[in-house]
Amino acid sequence: MNNIPAPVRPTAVEQFLMTQAVERSLNGENTMPIPLAYGDTVSLDTSGLTAEHRFLKSAIGGWLGERGLKIVSESQNAKYRVLILVQALGIEQTESLFGMPEISGGLLPFALPELAVFKKQNLSGYTRFRLDIFETATGKFVRSTPWFQGSTYFNEYTVLFFFDFEFTNLIAPF
Repeated sequence: MNNIPAPVRPTAVEQFLMTQAVERSLNGENTMPIPLAYGDTVSLDTSGLTAEHRFLKSAIGGWLGERGLKIVSESQNAKYRVLILVQALGIEQTESLFGMPEISGGLLPFALPELAVFKKQNLSGYTRFRLDIFETATGKFVRSTPWFQGSTYFNEYTVLFFFDFEFTNLIAPF
């Protein structure tokens, strides 16, 4: 029997970082019109390095729907197939500590907590993707959009052991 660890689920903050990075990319300054006519039917597929793209597919489907396109689930019922080519959708984390890290076990039979004179934890959410558009009937390539990209951040600081504060560009009640 193989002991494969269960996949780690992203925390709520990490989910906000990724999803709001997608929303920022779709509503960014570089957004150009999609070269399809109002009322055209499209099906959506995703391709990328990770398997988790459900939110991205739904967010782009809603965004295309706002622009007058009809999203259909079956590609044979669509005039166009839109392939969402995902380069990145994820979180980067860095941490800096000036002080003493937590010490557990080892020579001492008890644990000592972390004593942070200054601690900084940075979480950044990133996304980068483009839309490749194909005619469904012929498979003919129509056009690619420029890359959509967005980023978010959530930074936590601790000063003198227990004074905590945060900076973020997330839109959420924390």
